[in-house]
Amino acid sequence: MEENAQARERLPPTVTGLSPTEGVPGTQITIRGENLGNDQSDVIMLFICGIDSLWSMKWKSPSKIIARVGAASRGPGEVRIATKSGGKGSSNVKFRVFITQIGPLEESAVWVDETRTVPGREAIRSVPQIQDERDALGLLPSQKRMDQVLLSRDFPDCSGNLRMENFSPQWYLLENHADATIEDLRIAIKNMELSKQNEAKRSEEMHKANLYSLINCVDTLANLHQALEKGENADHFAALKNISKLIKDSKSKAENVFADVLKRKDDADATRNALGVIVRFKFIFFLSSKIEDSMKKGEYITILNDYTRAKSLYADTDVPLFRELMTEIDEKMQVFKEEMKRKLIDTPVSYEEQSKLIKYLKILDPESDPTWDCITSYYVWLEKSLWDMQTQFLEKAKLEDLENQQRINSQNHLITKTNELQNFVTTLVELLLSKLPSFWKLANTYHNSTASPDAIQRLEDINQMLTNIINVSSWLILNALVPKALPDMVLKQYGDQFAKWPTVPADISRSNLQLSLKTTRSLISSLLENQFSLTHVQPLVELCMTARLKLLSDFVDCGVERVALLAHRINWKQDILDRAQQTKTILPDYYENEICECLTRTRDALSISGYPGEACLFSRERFRDTIIDLFVHLITSIKICFDRLFIRQRPQQLAQEPGQKKGNNEITTKKLLIAVGDIEFIIAKTLNNVGKKMQECGVKHVDQIQEKSRAKLSAFRTKMINDCIAMMSSAFEPLIASATYEYLPDDDDISDYAKEMILCSVLQQAELELYAPQLAIECLQQTVSNALDALLLHFSRLNQDTSPLIVTQIVIDLTGLEEALSTYATLAIRVQINTYRAGLVGRFDNQRLQQCLKNMRTTMRMALQSLEQHAENLGDDSHNTSNI
Repeated sequence: MEENAQARERLPPTVTGLSPTEGVPGTQITIRGENLGNDQSDVIMLFICGIDSLWSMKWKSPSKIIARVGAASRGPGEVRIATKSGGKGSSNVKFRVFITQIGPLEESAVWVDETRTVPGREAIRSVPQIQDERDALGLLPSQKRMDQVLLSRDFPDCSGNLRMENFSPQWYLLENHADATIEDLRIAIKNMELSKQNEAKRSEEMHKANLYSLINCVDTLANLHQALEKGENADHFAALKNISKLIKDSKSKAENVFADVLKRKDDADATRNALGVIVRFKFIFFLSSKIEDSMKKGEYITILNDYTRAKSLYADTDVPLFRELMTEIDEKMQVFKEEMKRKLIDTPVSYEEQSKLIKYLKILDPESDPTWDCITSYYVWLEKSLWDMQTQFLEKAKLEDLENQQRINSQNHLITKTNELQNFVTTLVELLLSKLPSFWKLANTYHNSTASPDAIQRLEDINQMLTNIINVSSWLILNALVPKALPDMVLKQYGDQFAKWPTVPADISRSNLQLSLKTTRSLISSLLENQFSLTHVQPLVELCMTARLKLLSDFVDCGVERVALLAHRINWKQDILDRAQQTKTILPDYYENEICECLTRTRDALSISGYPGEACLFSRERFRDTIIDLFVHLITSIKICFDRLFIRQRPQQLAQEPGQKKGNNEITTKKLLIAVGDIEFIIAKTLNNVGKKMQECGVKHVDQIQEKSRAKLSAFRTKMINDCIAMMSSAFEPLIASATYEYLPDDDDISDYAKEMILCSVLQQAELELYAPQLAIECLQQTVSNALDALLLHFSRLNQDTSPLIVTQIVIDLTGLEEALSTYATLAIRVQINTYRAGLVGRFDNQRLQQCLKNMRTTMRMALQSLEQHAENLGDDSHNTSNI
């Protein structure tokens, strides 16, 4: 146990806390810690902030010491302590010294040197130190004194000094008379009583000794007064009178000077107090000007913090000055409030800035609803901005159009192409992209934070505002791009507010549609990313669908026109493609290129990747048939090309008047046959390639489009073939009309018109074999049938009372034509010929008939061979290669 106690005693001292931790020199501090010594004498060193403070130390316990800070310099410093038992210690804390300086507003003591102004006042150069060596008990001090450390431990906060307030008699007796006996103490009591009596006696003797001098002074003054009253010495009295006057004057001046000094002191005190008030309350005095400066700088949060502080300090003050200042500050804050409202409502800012302004206004007026005011004003501003933007760009577009017209009239071909219409659409979309997300965030914030009873109605109003803005935007864009697509209800509602944009060329219109479609898609995509619902963006979706449909229609119209212009590029030179002798010109290749290029341009309009959830144009039933018809119109536009190649005429108009020249664009059998070959190639080959291209470009219902196109092209082919047959048949009409039989052949032969009809058939066969071999049999059969039918009709109109020679010649001609054209004569026409011939039996010379037929076979041998070359192939369809 003793070893453990000794071990604890040898532990070094540790300072763990100070109270207080800062102060001026002379501050008494309490030092707490561990192992701070066993008694007062055990502590051998104590430095605070580098100054020895052992002289003021009072040991209380091993964990507590009280000491005063010496004349340390400013700043923090360590506490160092050392004990006999533990050695040098350590400190975990520091004490900070600060020096108090007397400011201009603090009162201070002033030393006035009176040695030169007040008689009898001399400067005290030195004050001797008085030490009282006598014993208070009148006893001799004990030689054996008790240790001070033990006394301080037994009597804490006490002292043995007679002059100290905490004087302790016990301490004094133990320190000076520890070995005194009872008798010594009784003697000490007697000595103290005797000392008290001696003090009283000395005071009485002092008064008695000075009483005579006092009485003598009083008598002298009385005699002097009597002498002055008697006036025995006038000069002395006059001098005294002057002295009295001077004294009075001096007194008056002294009082004036003193009053002036007092006044100055009062003024100085008043000034000091005023400055003190200003310094102490300078915040409230300068707040008004500070609010103005902060408003200019935009430091709104500083204004609110200062105003809140001022309200908390001076809202209920009774000081008139402060009430006046608060009134002025309230007026400034009202101006500040109106300024924030104006900035929030009149000048749209970012969402972050709006949130700050709303927060500030809510702090100033908790009962207000700045968010709703901001939403409504934002809506009004947005809608007004949209209409103003239309007016602005319309004026620019009209000015540009006027300048272009003037340049055209002055034959100046430098036409300005700034395209204000497209700039309007782009700027409008940019405005929506920058402002609508902020409006939507503001609306969502209001909906999530408001506790108003009409919150549901407010939410419906916000949705309606948003829908109206998007509706107006889509209508303005639609009016700029496709004005005819505006609904009648919208036109009736807004009347003349929609602008009438100047007409632009078709190529610029298509370019505007393309760019506008791209920007509209990006707008929809951005709005959906900002959590806008599909209901909100539905007007833009409809606008996008309309623009896509219009763009598709314009591209198809452009493609149709480009295909029609191919009429200027055809050279009527044919190529035979295969053993089936199918023919075509370069036109189908040009046609396929134009169609594929047009389909490529429609890719954007048909695409469904512009924004999430974009619908296909074919998905809407009311659009589907229209789009299918558009593509059918594009594919069948080759008909327009052929119509421009030559003037289409009806069969009865195909025969030209004598002497009329044929134009280059006039229809001929050659051109018709070549055109039929191209049409057949397009139907057989090109349509398949076009179908693949349509599938690549996103066209739906390709089979239906191909089926309709093939049907229309086939009908057009049939019509062209019929026109060709009609033209070929019309070649026989003048020959048939010449069969009047006014003059009969001189020899036994067929008539000249019959020979010409055979030769005409040979020429037609040659033309068909050259330009459309696949149509030779089909066309010649129909042509021959038409010619023979017309001939029979002509014979039926002849006079029935004709002579046997004429009847015989008619039968010869009819039989010769039947034999020569038998390859292409149909069964029906043969039946008609046999019927007609049977009606003439008995009226013609059969022998002459046989002789004439024999002569015809000789004279027309080459023509007959040419016509009979297909006789062996009548039952074979290889020559009729057209599968259309």
